[in-house]
Amino acid sequence: MKIKIPYKSVVVSSVFLGVLISLQFKTINLENEGMTTSKKGEQLLIELKSLKKESNSLKEQINTIKREIDKYKEDEGDDILKSEIKYYEELAGYTNVKGTGIIVKLINNSSEDSIIYNYDLILSIVNKLNSAQASAISINGERIVFDTYLDLKDDSLYINNTKIKEPITIKAIGNKETLESALRIKYGIAWEIEKYYNYKVDIKSDDNISISGYDKKIKDIDFGN
Repeated sequence: MKIKIPYKSVVVSSVFLGVLISLQFKTINLENEGMTTSKKGEQLLIELKSLKKESNSLKEQINTIKREIDKYKEDEGDDILKSEIKYYEELAGYTNVKGTGIIVKLINNSSEDSIIYNYDLILSIVNKLNSAQASAISINGERIVFDTYLDLKDDSLYINNTKIKEPITIKAIGNKETLESALRIKYGIAWEIEKYYNYKVDIKSDDNISISGYDKKIKDIDFGN
């Protein structure tokens, strides 16, 4: 049976819902706004429980949509739809991607300091690459997707529960010149890291970068009871 092209909206919805989850977690305001610490804590707890409920609902919808997409992919009558599905799967981070882009290596010039204690700098690099329209990004082989998180514990940095060791290597697929310019802009993130954190930011263009797809389940976050 030939599938009509309006079904491609299902794929768009899948990506959109994923982004919604990410945005939901960023809407919590941690400022006190004149409240006592106790009252603010109670308010945040209520908000967190609400977000957990909403995120679980969205995750269920995403899983349902992904199952529907798998059905559509088996159909042989609509090459346009298949192309759309492939595009959005790559965008969401679930498939392997190859293409041109840049490879960024953060090289420690001092044995005393480690960038993992300032991993917000790594996040800043990722944000700059996203703003420069990178279609895929990885950190030491870990694909960055909508619910990727970094966690520092026991003096080690984890990405999606995977321990990351130095040197830090970030790959990004997209327009090489645009991606490098986003990092090398005057007084930008590369300049900041090299000047203040005793690291060398080595950026090289590459016409054949491979980034693996994200193959883990959407993470479950414990907000408490």
